[in-house]
Amino acid sequence: MAQQIIPPLKTEFLDSTFFTLPSAEGARYRREIQYKDSVGGIVRNYFLKGKLQAVCEYEHIRKDSIHGTYESWFENGQLEWHKEFEHCKPKGEWLLYYADGKRKRREIYAAGERTTGECYDTQGQLIPFFEYQIMPTYPGGPQAFLQFIGANIHYAKKARRDNVEGLVHIGFIVDATGQVRNARVVKSVHPLVDAEALRVVQLASRWTPGQQDGKPVSVSFVVPITFRLQ
Repeated sequence: MAQQIIPPLKTEFLDSTFFTLPSAEGARYRREIQYKDSVGGIVRNYFLKGKLQAVCEYEHIRKDSIHGTYESWFENGQLEWHKEFEHCKPKGEWLLYYADGKRKRREIYAAGERTTGECYDTQGQLIPFFEYQIMPTYPGGPQAFLQFIGANIHYAKKARRDNVEGLVHIGFIVDATGQVRNARVVKSVHPLVDAEALRVVQLASRWTPGQQDGKPVSVSFVVPITFRLQ
C-alpha cells in the first residue's frame, strides 16, 4: 500500500474580502492550512495581531467541502458564528452573536434543511426572520451575464493567426453598490485573450448587490470565458 502524503502546513495572507494576496502587503488576515490527511484538515484565520478569527474543519480542503464545525470571532475575542456541517450540508444549531455577546440569530438544521429560524435585535427581542446571505444578481440572471459576455467578446486577429485557444478564468468583485470591481486574471491563456476577457467583464452592467446580515456587501466571483476557434 502506498504511503499517504500529507501536505505541509501552508500560510497565506488575505485582504478584507478574504481574497488571497501574493504577500503580506495590504493584508487584513493570515491563514494557516493544516492537513490531517492528503485532502482534509483544518483552516485557521488570524487577525494580523495574532488573535484567532475563524476555524473550519474540512473533509476536502481544495474542494471547499466542510465537515465538522466552523466558528468565527470578533476582534475583541467574542464568538461571532457557530455552525455545524455534515459533508458540506448544514446540520444542528447555527448561532450568530452581536459583538457584545448577545444572540443575533438562531437556526436549526436537520437533513440539510432549515427547520427553525429566529432573529433578535440588540436588546434581545425577536424580530422578523430574514435570510443572512443573499447573493448579487445580474439583470436577467446568470444566463444573461454569460450571454452578455458571449455577445461582446472579440477574438483578436493575432490570437486567431497564432491559433490561441483556451479557458480564461476572470475573478472580480461585485461591490456593495453593484459595481464590478478589481477584475483580474485568475487563470491565464495568452495576454491577448486575457486582456479581452478582462475588458468584457469590466463592461458588465451594474448588478443588484448581495446582502449579508441585512446589509449590502462585496462578493467575489470567478467566471470562465472560453476562446475557441471555429
